[in-house]
Amino acid sequence: MYIIYVRNYRKRLFYLSVIMVLWIILFILTEMFLNSSLTANVTIDNSFSFSYPVKYDIESIYINDMVRDSSIQTNSTLLKPMSKRFSTYKSVEGEFSFKYPSAFFLNEQKFEGSEILYHISFKDKENSKHGFVQVWDLPYDLDKFLQNSLSYSDQQYKQFDFKSIISNGIPGIYWDYSIITEDNKTYKGSEVFLKKENKMYRISYFVPEHLWNKKEKNVFKEMVYSFKVY
Repeated sequence: MYIIYVRNYRKRLFYLSVIMVLWIILFILTEMFLNSSLTANVTIDNSFSFSYPVKYDIESIYINDMVRDSSIQTNSTLLKPMSKRFSTYKSVEGEFSFKYPSAFFLNEQKFEGSEILYHISFKDKENSKHGFVQVWDLPYDLDKFLQNSLSYSDQQYKQFDFKSIISNGIPGIYWDYSIITEDNKTYKGSEVFLKKENKMYRISYFVPEHLWNKKEKNVFKEMVYSFKVY
């Protein structure tokens, strides 16, 4: 009696080739991610420091003889892409703070003789996404103020929703809407109005409707829920 073993070498070789290809792809993707996200930090004698991508090499560092005892320290940090990083704006005089995308430009403006006490506008480098944060002197009811604002508004709303919201213990109203501008463009508007004592805090974000997505929604959400009053 003969026992015949059948071994499918071609099938095994195919599976092995697929595994090897997948490992190579994973290695390439990992290297690309680390090269774009990993930075090295260099600090010289606690006098100054700077960061640079790890894909670059520092060939030489010159230190004057007068400070030859200086120490050099390096370390690596895995950073988020600039589009996902946030910075913190803190108004010492206004006693409030909030986070905003680090890639945005901020500009603080003053409105003399108005109910607006503070106005900080922000925009991206393409000037397509923009908004502002305001502090109002508002000694009256928030709901009535917003209702009156809507009744006198000449905006052409394509869609409008609102709901109650609480951010860091401060109650307010959230507006979610789309408007059609005079040049026939549609913008997504997200606004939150928070009321504490006799002040109203307004956080507004405007994005072209075709660019609005979950990422932009999270940007606005981060700004709102990072807002603090001191």
